[in-house]
Amino acid sequence: MNKKKRTRLAPQARRTQILDAAATIIGQHGLSGFTMDALAREAGVSNPLVYQYFSSRRVLLEELLELEFDRYRDDLLERLNSARSFEDIVRVFVAKNFDEADRGSVVQILQSQPDIQKSIDKKVKQRERRLAKFLVSQLADTFTLTRAQAESMAIMGSGASVAAAERVRRSGCNREDLIDDTVSFIVGGIESYGSSVRNRELTRR
Repeated sequence: MNKKKRTRLAPQARRTQILDAAATIIGQHGLSGFTMDALAREAGVSNPLVYQYFSSRRVLLEELLELEFDRYRDDLLERLNSARSFEDIVRVFVAKNFDEADRGSVVQILQSQPDIQKSIDKKVKQRERRLAKFLVSQLADTFTLTRAQAESMAIMGSGASVAAAERVRRSGCNREDLIDDTVSFIVGGIESYGSSVRNRELTRR
């Protein structure tokens, strides 16, 4: 068996390279196929070098989860910053739910381990609070809703999105088609709700 040629990297670059190799193994074979020996082979480094950077398997997996979570969060924020309409924003959130339903993702695999998940509990809670605040604000401004009304719509829309994502995972139906349908369903429902609220207010005057 030919060993991968080892190149000299700066410490942080080597650390990231080893973590990326770990992500490749876990993505292809799950945690059951992940060992430090397999990691050393995939990264093209010696076993002792792996332990020089990571004192244990658990320490490595915790750092990998944090790295992958940060990458996922940064990608999500980038997509939200690129959104030009409320429908674009909904699409980003729906796609996020579909991504999270994909049990093959490294983040999902690692988060299924409670002892490893604990390492990013605080980050996850902070992200969810920020995203919820952002979505509620966008809903209230776009459809002239109160905060309470916007929160209700956000919860219902999220429920529909999660259910649709689970359907794709279980049935294998076309992901992009169902994302389109889910976005249309959520946006259409909110628009209808906003019109209903305005009509009620006019009737009461």
